[in-house]
Amino acid sequence: MQNMKLRTVAASLLALSTVAMGVSTPVFAQKSATSISIKVGYFNLALVKASYPEAAGAELLRTQAENELREYVRKGNESLQKAQEDKKPKEELEKLARDLQLQINAQQQALIQLVQTQNTIATQNIAQAVNTIAKDKGLDLVFDGAGVFSGGDKIVNNGEDITEPVIKKLAPASQIRTGGVAPTEKK
Repeated sequence: MQNMKLRTVAASLLALSTVAMGVSTPVFAQKSATSISIKVGYFNLALVKASYPEAAGAELLRTQAENELREYVRKGNESLQKAQEDKKPKEELEKLARDLQLQINAQQQALIQLVQTQNTIATQNIAQAVNTIAKDKGLDLVFDGAGVFSGGDKIVNNGEDITEPVIKKLAPASQIRTGGVAPTEKK
């Protein structure tokens, strides 16, 4: 009897989902494929990031933040262990553990925010450089060539590699921020 109820409920749910999908699914007119010509470019995002100080700095910042957080946790554990060795009352130990956890969580959130901000700035600068190079070269589509796992040969063989121009586009901005002399850019 229980099994029959489950089948009835399952059948009802299936029917309901079919009706719901049928009602909410838009109907698209059939359209035949049209051949268009597009100019494709690609770049190696990993190489760009490795060559771009702000992106490399974001990775270094992440590593430093992780190390700082580990040290913060280690010191917190030491203070908790010392309180246990000093035979502090259970309530005091629990309060200390809660306070330490709150402090660690706050520290972790601050470090995460800092790293995310640095990554966002680097990513925005890279995207802006890619968009500028794509516009200058009249490219319709640009993608990260290292991100294609299969079937990218046609695109790579017929597309334009803009890795070096992107790195060069980013270099003047990073040299200005780091105090270096930016080379003059040819247009």
